[in-house]
Amino acid sequence: MTNNKLTEHKGDFLTNPQALTANIIKQYLDPQGKASNEELAYFIATCKERNLNPFTEEVYFIKHGTSPAQIVVSKDAFMKRAEQNSNFDGFEAGVVIETPEGEIKHISGTIHSKKSTLLGGWAKVYRKDRSFPIEVDADFAAYNTGKSMWAKMPALMIRKVALVSAMREAFSENVGGLYTSDEMAQAEPIDITPQETQEEVRARKMLQIEQMKQEQAKMQQKSDTSYPEEEIPLFGEEPEELTY
Repeated sequence: MTNNKLTEHKGDFLTNPQALTANIIKQYLDPQGKASNEELAYFIATCKERNLNPFTEEVYFIKHGTSPAQIVVSKDAFMKRAEQNSNFDGFEAGVVIETPEGEIKHISGTIHSKKSTLLGGWAKVYRKDRSFPIEVDADFAAYNTGKSMWAKMPALMIRKVALVSAMREAFSENVGGLYTSDEMAQAEPIDITPQETQEEVRARKMLQIEQMKQEQAKMQQKSDTSYPEEEIPLFGEEPEELTY
């Protein structure tokens, strides 16, 4: 498994996701070279488009063996981007329980009677430009793994799932298409293998690299400067849109 831990290295990419390159990701996040160029390309595109920094644990690149790579985002990253949106107007969140009498209740927070049954989480996110809040419920049975934090603090975990889901729906322009590890644990593996033969992919990449070199030469003529050769991407295709 690759991870995001980095120690005592300096560089602009540590604070600026726009500076990420394939070589940086391979060196620090995939040192064993398990990820494909397509997986690296998708991760870099996601980080740059959403300005997510893997070195401050906003986003994680997870690669288990030969399984397709996964990109997961922290809850704090969701909250940060929602709060940066000028239309954000607060939120409410809690859990859904069933009382011993069979009554289903939405309660704020996570504290509830031990005699009640935890059914799920709920959240409401408010936008200044909408008349009604975005409301989301999350079914506890669908997400509960019974392991780790789900075993220790199940109410807190399902509340977080509901809140993140509501934030994503309310601010699709900021966090649409992003998921946390708690959500991804229940998702089907992501397959981003291009629907092309190796020969077609190789030919397309060579053409794109040649075009980039030609553009680089034009820029050099204008400014007498050029990009370092190692900064030329190892890939150039646009990542295919993923579905979950």
